[in-house]
Parts: sequence; structure tokens; C-alpha cells
Amino acid sequence: MQLKNGQQLKAETLEQTVTVVRKLGEGGQGEVYCVTDGERHYALKWYNIEQSTEEQKDAIRHLVTRGAPQRVTGAGERFIWPIDIILLDNALQFGYLMPLIDRQRFAELGEIQALRKAPPSLVQLCEISYQIANSYRALHLSGYCYRDISAGNLMFNPHCGDVLICDNDNIGINRQSKAQVYGTMEYMAPEVVRGDAVPSTETDLHSLAILLFDLWVWHHPLHGEMEYQIRVWDVPAKRQIYGDNPIFIFDPKNKNNQLPNEPDYDTARQRWSYCPAPLQSLFIRAFTEGLHNPARRIMEGEWQSLFLQLKDGGIVCSKCHAENIWWQEQTTLHCWHCQTVLTIPPKLVFANGPHTLLLNQKTKIFQRHIKHTTDNPNTIIGEIVQNPQNPKVWGIRNLTEKTWTATFPDGSLKSVEPQRAAPLKLGLKLNISGTEVEIVA
Repeated sequence: MQLKNGQQLKAETLEQTVTVVRKLGEGGQGEVYCVTDGERHYALKWYNIEQSTEEQKDAIRHLVTRGAPQRVTGAGERFIWPIDIILLDNALQFGYLMPLIDRQRFAELGEIQALRKAPPSLVQLCEISYQIANSYRALHLSGYCYRDISAGNLMFNPHCGDVLICDNDNIGINRQSKAQVYGTMEYMAPEVVRGDAVPSTETDLHSLAILLFDLWVWHHPLHGEMEYQIRVWDVPAKRQIYGDNPIFIFDPKNKNNQLPNEPDYDTARQRWSYCPAPLQSLFIRAFTEGLHNPARRIMEGEWQSLFLQLKDGGIVCSKCHAENIWWQEQTTLHCWHCQTVLTIPPKLVFANGPHTLLLNQKTKIFQRHIKHTTDNPNTIIGEIVQNPQNPKVWGIRNLTEKTWTATFPDGSLKSVEPQRAAPLKLGLKLNISGTEVEIVA
């Protein structure tokens, strides 16, 4: 049954009444409404009669009771988690309450690809990708599997990179709770498509890789010549492409499914060329080794580490102002947008690891740079600043509560107290909370 505007329903646990405001949309499992308790507005997913099973109701109750993943600070907040079961007197159907998304701030990938909303820059795309990997890592560490990772369940702010993960009612305990939904076929792992396995954290890793590829390349990693030659795109055809004979479109060895030489595929070719080499390497691993061997799939931690490193290589073109990504092995860099040769600025090298941070006007040093962690990455401990008396002189300001030690190229030492800055000079070494860092060309 379809709900009507003004209709009142009851929250099972909170025992509050909510009123239907308007219908927001519908999907395969049911309809989504905007509802209010008189003070705040929420979203209500109201299940179709076929989906309104006691088993599904128990699964939602478990999610409501246990709550979103909290083992990684901030990651759980990205899940639009069920708040309560919603019931209607004498109705066989039910639904669940969840936070309402601000669709002015957040966009779906389809809106970006259709150019209805502005796309994120490469640097913001790194942040979006990091947050996605970080959230699913937190979910898996909590013992859950998502089961239905896809672009349709993701929203993000293209301007700041904040991520929201929607439709969390199919989440279950890994390898224990029964799955009512096996996922979106385009995102299913090959073994799930073939019927050889059920959704798990291992199959989530394959779906995650497809989602990240779609974000960066705007194309499916298996849609190449083989899919192009298919005339009837039915379930047997999809099973062949996604399950029985999946081949990566950029597989360096197997060229049987490379992109057709057609204009419709130019965007995918071009966006693949924008992907930094380390990211291309990870995609190739994910869709060659990981495609056929679940144990070889890319873990969430490896994704998030890479995206944090790439984000630290952001550099703005002085000619067209497009954001570019530099990575450590590059000696030259051409702007992806206007092909201008970019001047690579000085870098900060950390002695405790291979990480390198480009130093430009907006650079910030984070806690994660001196401590090997990819969680809580936004704690700032230093930043690049201009000398107020001489704007041509730049420095690194200490934003910690401890004094740094600066060692100059001639061997002289200087203390850098909190809120003071060390001059930005090649060869300068800093001791930041016991970690040695050096400015290099």
C-alpha cells in the first residue's frame, strides 16, 4: 500500500508518532517518504508487501539496536543508519526511519556523470574515495558485510568530499545472517553471479573496487568489446560478462575485452589516462588477480592509504587552475586540462616512511604524516604560512603544543615554539614529535 500525505505512523522503540509529508521516490524494495515528528524531518523507507517479512524486520531491529560502526571515528557517521522500525496499525507492511539527506549539498554519481551537478576535482575525488574505503573498512571491522555496494547507494559532496552511504537495511553479519538481497548484478563478484558464493566481506571488496573505478573512470571495468558485441542485454548476457568470463577492459595481458574504437568510449579512455599510475596499478590488480581469486582482492586499508597519499600530491595549474595529482616517481607533470608543464614545488619527506608531501600555499601537515595511521586523518599539526611583514617569505607554522627543533643546512639549530614558524628552505630539517622531516627539491 502507498502511504498518503498526512498519514500517521508509530515508531516501534521510540514510541513516537511520525506524519507523512511527501513521497521522495521508490525502488525495488519499496518507497521512500519524508516524514516529521513535529520537530525534525526524517526519511522513511516503506517496504513493499513482498519485502515486509519478519526476517527483514528482525534484521532492521538488530541494526537499530547495535548501531552504526564506531571502531573508526567518523566512519560510522557516513552511514545513513536505521533509527527505528515504523509500523501502521492493521498493516502487513512496515518500514524504518533514517536521517534525511540534504540533496542540495550531496550528489549521486549519476548526476555528476550526466553533468547535472559539477564534478569534484581530482583532489576531492581522492577524499571521496578515501572516505568510501574508510567507511567500508569500519563496517567490516565491526563484523558486518554490506552486500549491495553500488553507486546507487552512495552520495557525496563534490565540493568538500564528504560521503554518505545509503540503503543500509541489507547489511548483515558476515557469513552468519541470511541475505535477502544479493546486490546489484553489475557490482556483484563473479562467484556470486555464478551462484558459487553468497555475499560476504570478500565479495564486498570486489564491489568496492568497481565503485571506485566508476568514480574515477565513469565506466564499468568489464564493459568492453565483449559487452559491445552483445545485442540482447539480458540476464544470460550479464552472467557471461560479470560471472562466467569477466575480463578487465584495461588488462595489460588479455586484450579480448579492450574498449571498442568508438566515440562513446572516449570518456572512459580519457579519464583512465587521468588516473595516477599507482591508482591504475591497483585497479589492474583488482580486476586481474582479484577478479578470479577473492584472497587477492585489494583491502580497504590499501585503497585508503593510496588515496591519502595521492591527495597530498595535489597541485593547481597556474594557467587554467585545474587541480592535478603528482606522485612520487614523477619528474615532470603536464596539466590534465590544458597540458601546461607544471612546476613541481618543494616537498616534505618523512623519515619514518615513504610518504612525500608537496609544499604549496595551502599545504597542511596532518598527524597521520608522522604516525602510521589512516584513521582520523584530519588532525592538523602544521601549515604553510606567509610572513606578514614580507609576503615573499614562507614558512611552516607549528600547530602542536610542543616545540619543534629546526636544523638548518649549515648545522645551526633553532627552536620552533607552538604558533611560530620555521622558514621554508631547501635542506631544512625539522623534528616534529620525534619524527625527522626534511624539505627537498
